[in-house]
Amino acid sequence: MEKRTSVKLPRAETAIKTAITACDCNNGERNSIACDKSIYPEIVLKASGHVDKFTDLTVRDEKTRTCYRVDHLLKDYFKDKLERDPNLSGERAAEMRHVLAVLDDLSTEELGAKIKEYGITAADTKNSLSLSDPYPFNLMFQTSIRPSGLSPG
Repeated sequence: MEKRTSVKLPRAETAIKTAITACDCNNGERNSIACDKSIYPEIVLKASGHVDKFTDLTVRDEKTRTCYRVDHLLKDYFKDKLERDPNLSGERAAEMRHVLAVLDDLSTEELGAKIKEYGITAADTKNSLSLSDPYPFNLMFQTSIRPSGLSPG
């Protein structure tokens, strides 16, 4: 059984954490959460898991400076190949399906190796040599809150 650590939160922050974790689905769409856009103290965002879970692996096209999510690049490439490439061998197709199935479990290094192995390119330049190695991009932008401006939010 996983041991949970609890964080003692002030009353207002407990209410905010409850509001964050009780968000409803947006218009019935899956993977879409609707929450108000308030700024919360960092302790609340850590307790709710937002700080740790809002990071995507990204690669950058060094020519255009455009960033791409690694998982999206791989999914789009594999799905396109599986649907449109008549010369794709059964073995290669099975390998691609396997990578799609375990994509979320691959490490940063493994994802970078898959991009190189399959020669996946940036949509803008079609040049695989212009893609950076994968790096984490945190979607939570730090800000300061409270009158002193010293509390991270």
